[in-house]
Amino acid sequence: MFTDVASAPARTVAIVPGARVRRGMPAVHLEARLEAALALYRAGKVRAVFASGKETATSPEVTAMHAWLRSHGVPAQDVITDSGGLRTRDTMNRAAGVYDLRDAIICTQDVNAARTVYLAEQAGMDAVVVAVPSRLGESARYVGGEAVKTSLALFESLLRAGPSARAGERGQRTAVAAR
Repeated sequence: MFTDVASAPARTVAIVPGARVRRGMPAVHLEARLEAALALYRAGKVRAVFASGKETATSPEVTAMHAWLRSHGVPAQDVITDSGGLRTRDTMNRAAGVYDLRDAIICTQDVNAARTVYLAEQAGMDAVVVAVPSRLGESARYVGGEAVKTSLALFESLLRAGPSARAGERGQRTAVAAR
């Protein structure tokens, strides 16, 4: 886990898991993740940004992330979007199984870092995390929810199929790892 972009090692992509949007725009936590990914991209630490989340009329996470990255100068060919990341586990399994990612820097809040990098490693990626500072750890409710999500991540990783089950979804997608 790294707390700043400068100390993070280079990887192929930055993964930005989805989070709340408000009126079609990234809310504060998602915007902080995107800012970390943008800093990694501008520093040459990654060659592309993988934005994964849900895409519904009420929560257009992927559209909001794509638009934010493009408006901040990331070329369209370097923004990879995936609307199948309904949960962090889905994002990591799809990144590895559908998009053939083998290494990544994940941009997420500090309180989510351990679970997120665990799920990426379980999916078969060589992953590190840039932990975006937040005050979420001060909320007993949030920390309790994170504890449940972490327990579920461990349980599901032991009992459910991982990214190899997603490989059939690759179809015509170009492997991101070849970039």
